[in-house]
Amino acid sequence: MRIESLVERVRINLSYMATFYYQQISMIAVWWLWNIPFQLFEILFSLLLFKLLTQALGAGAATLYGGDFMAFLISGLMVNTYLDCSLDVYRDAVGSLYLGRMGVGGLLLSMADYLRLAGISPLVYIFAIASWYYLMHTVMFALYYIIGVTFFGFQISPHTDLGLVALTLVLGILATSGLGLVSASMYWLASSYRGVEPIRWLIRVMAPVVAGIYVPRDALPRELAMLGNLLPHTYTIDAVRKLLLAGAGLNDIIGDLRVLAMQLILIPVGLLLLKYSLELERRRATIY
Repeated sequence: MRIESLVERVRINLSYMATFYYQQISMIAVWWLWNIPFQLFEILFSLLLFKLLTQALGAGAATLYGGDFMAFLISGLMVNTYLDCSLDVYRDAVGSLYLGRMGVGGLLLSMADYLRLAGISPLVYIFAIASWYYLMHTVMFALYYIIGVTFFGFQISPHTDLGLVALTLVLGILATSGLGLVSASMYWLASSYRGVEPIRWLIRVMAPVVAGIYVPRDALPRELAMLGNLLPHTYTIDAVRKLLLAGAGLNDIIGDLRVLAMQLILIPVGLLLLKYSLELERRRATIY
């Protein structure tokens, strides 16, 4: 009986998610179709800028990046597309709960109020929005790869284990999602709806430097490298680069995977904090 009840509950929540998907598609799909050409040119010219910069710096710069600066840069940006999404999407979804408006019977309700009246958990809405964002950022991941191959000679090793790449990306996304959930919980716990959320802001400022997205970690001062050791970005990008560019195997990245697995503890912590944050808003009966 419990199994049947659980299956029915999952079915209902999936139907809710399908509804939210339809809402997102109707609002965002046209925007994406219009913006993809602009995204293509933005990625192309930003990569071209970095290529020209490293050429201006001379052969020493290329040596610092293992002889292929563009492969180093493109692989890092591809991976960071997902990690950036994981850091942002949950807080953005929480914000849309209270900033979004729905017309019901001549009244304008926030999405949070609408879900409450409909008896739908806000967590279902948040994870529906999150999964949709990941689909959209998969497009960005693909654009980086296509532009890299077409214009900059980006190539992955013929020995690359794509299954291992996928596993590493999933672990990195989950570990970074833990930080994203903690950041989202600050919406009410720290009243970050007023503007900048400090956790997300700090990580987004630090990660491009200390996680090795743009600069090899071997070139970093010791203090910055130690800061990078705290972020899941560092281990995800390092492992995926080894897999894509050097054709590394499991033994070569097992250390990175272990650290990412340990950082998964942030997910239940983030979920508990987010649930408490949403409950806090309900108890306060905040007018927003």
